[in-house]
Amino acid sequence: MTLKKIAIIPARSGSKGLPNKNILMLLDKPLIAYSIEAAKQSGIFERVIVSTDSLEYKNIAEQYGAEVILRDEKLASDTATSFMVIEDALNKVSGYDYFVLLQPTSPFRDATHIKTAVELFESRAEMNFLVSMSESGKGADLIKPIDNDLSLKYFDIDFSNYRRQNSKEYTPNGAIFIGENSAYLKKKHFFGADSLAYIMNKTDSVDIDDKLDFELAICIQTQKNKKQILLNTIHNRIAEKQEKMKLVSDITLIGHSIFDYWDIEKLNNQSVNNLGIAGISSKEYLDFIFDNNLIKNIGNTVLLFAGTNDIVIYGWQPKDSVKWISQIYQHLKRLNPKIQIKLLSVPPVRGRIDRSNSLIKELNQCLRKSVIDMPQIEWIELSPCFYDEFGNLPADFTHDGLHFSEKAYQRLELELSQKLS
Repeated sequence: MTLKKIAIIPARSGSKGLPNKNILMLLDKPLIAYSIEAAKQSGIFERVIVSTDSLEYKNIAEQYGAEVILRDEKLASDTATSFMVIEDALNKVSGYDYFVLLQPTSPFRDATHIKTAVELFESRAEMNFLVSMSESGKGADLIKPIDNDLSLKYFDIDFSNYRRQNSKEYTPNGAIFIGENSAYLKKKHFFGADSLAYIMNKTDSVDIDDKLDFELAICIQTQKNKKQILLNTIHNRIAEKQEKMKLVSDITLIGHSIFDYWDIEKLNNQSVNNLGIAGISSKEYLDFIFDNNLIKNIGNTVLLFAGTNDIVIYGWQPKDSVKWISQIYQHLKRLNPKIQIKLLSVPPVRGRIDRSNSLIKELNQCLRKSVIDMPQIEWIELSPCFYDEFGNLPADFTHDGLHFSEKAYQRLELELSQKLS
């Protein structure tokens, strides 16, 4: 049986800490629009309803496709509780099994989060509630009150010997609350033994309360926009190279920007077809190129650079790159059963916040072991010239800590020429 549900987005206009925060512009649209769009894009609600006391908020909410319930005056004050607002909304709409409360101060809770949380809730018929949670950065032992005398009398632990508990601790992040209508109206809150936890990561759990929170949200959304721009750039670069993907040369370069930015036509007097795509991950190379059969034929030798961009994928583990490269290997073998593949080690970086040399070292160890099970792949370890005394990419080998300088390309060409001779 399909359960009927509504989304309720509460948006009072009288915030004192950050006035009108619900309609402040988070880059290209008002904060409240992110929650409305997430609810509508999920495609699971009978109705998406904004409860507000403001005609201005009403106008903005309707522009983004929400229905609006105007609250009574008594529900527009600081003393109005969440229960009172939800009760008011439930009294004005009927015929639904449960509701999903989406606070507009959680802009990074998206349609996927909502659908996943709803699927979890509906899979547990014995539960009446669900609350989104995130792992707490501080243990409960570190959070105590401080009285007006400013003494630390409640902090009675020897913090010099404090160790975080082995068990993780969680806090509600404010992004998603689900309640069965009658159970909620009776209990008046979402917590207890009949409530499920839906765990979200730290970034997606940002809850905007003050100006600093809003500035953080702007930084996060800017990064998200950059990811979309990068994805568009990858697709454009693939389109630019589609004619090259029809060619067959002695040597084919497959990989990311280190190949893409390499201006090379011959290696050891053998012709080179450079199919490197800047910014692409191993998984994206599979999804966008191999799975779409863009490469029809291929020569006998492939140089494969992979893994650098895999590391920044959320939740990535080295075994993921091993799996993706194994799948690339199978695609290449189908294209040319006689193929010989040279898998290059992932080079170190220099001072990058987005990827670390310890992770790169771990990835290389896993990749090196994996080629044992792939007889047509040879592991190519970049020489110590690509490492300074501290294990970083040398300063004169890079201009941004990640991509190669001309000097690095000269060294790469020398080492690969030796391996191919």
